[in-house]
Amino acid sequence: MSDNSANLTQKEKIALLPVDFENVLGEKISPQLSGWIENHPFLYSSFSRAERDSWLLKIVKTINDYNVIPAGEHRLSQWEMGWHENLSTLEKSKVVSALIPRYFGKYGAVRWKQDLIKPLSVDFEYNMLAVIEYWLFEKYLKDVPSIYEFGCGTSHNLLRTRQINKTASLHGCDWTSTAEKIISLLKEAGLEKNITGHLFDFFNPDNSFRLEPGSAVYTVAALEQAGQNFEKFITYLLSNKPKICIHIEPITELLDETNFLDYLSIEYFKKRNYLNGFLHFLRRLELGGRIKIHQAQRTYIGSLFVDGYSVVVWSPVGV
Repeated sequence: MSDNSANLTQKEKIALLPVDFENVLGEKISPQLSGWIENHPFLYSSFSRAERDSWLLKIVKTINDYNVIPAGEHRLSQWEMGWHENLSTLEKSKVVSALIPRYFGKYGAVRWKQDLIKPLSVDFEYNMLAVIEYWLFEKYLKDVPSIYEFGCGTSHNLLRTRQINKTASLHGCDWTSTAEKIISLLKEAGLEKNITGHLFDFFNPDNSFRLEPGSAVYTVAALEQAGQNFEKFITYLLSNKPKICIHIEPITELLDETNFLDYLSIEYFKKRNYLNGFLHFLRRLELGGRIKIHQAQRTYIGSLFVDGYSVVVWSPVGV
């Protein structure tokens, strides 16, 4: 996204500061993350009533649009094509920025604290997700020997884990062959050496693919594609007993149905067949003594259509 702040007065520009993120995340963040936020401007402005209404109308029309394609197994070819665009750019440029998925910054509105705001800074939406990731990766991934991202796509998130953990072996798992090709190119270009790609399908987990002992697992807006078909994957994880599992995903159970924007987010989850009943399922596993849930909270950060970056962190009992 280009910088749209040139024609606004200083009074109309608002900057998100480290304390603003601490308020929504519910705890202090590290000095390192505070410094990163200060070095990556989060400038935005408020919408006029007419502008906000226009975006709300777009959301409602999309929810009611019969042509919107739900998530699911049938979309494999579309994800292959999407990641191939990033692969082609990486082949030409050999720079990490080529890995940023094209859907970031697609619209001129994002969600912040149950409202819509107008991003002004470059990569505002992408960097909002980065704050969540750095926060969680610092808490849980600093000392693990192996890190697995399931649904890794372009591996842009995995490269962020490297900034937190310098020695872990990185594993990118995805159902697209293009994701594996991206990882191979990252190694060839010298952008990341200690990384391996694996074909892996949430809908049909390969139980012969075993995780290294003491490993960490995470997903970022990827398990959402499984809809209600997530139990096989969780069973797979339970059998492998990773040290920690982190999910940054759309979680209906953590939103407020009495809030209009949250309600629209939930309706969009339904429209796209995103995760449904995931946290309830994990809570049942916890009641049964099989897992321990360490965190389950929303971040109040999202894209135009969804408040989709809620956080659930858990681990199998007995690890």
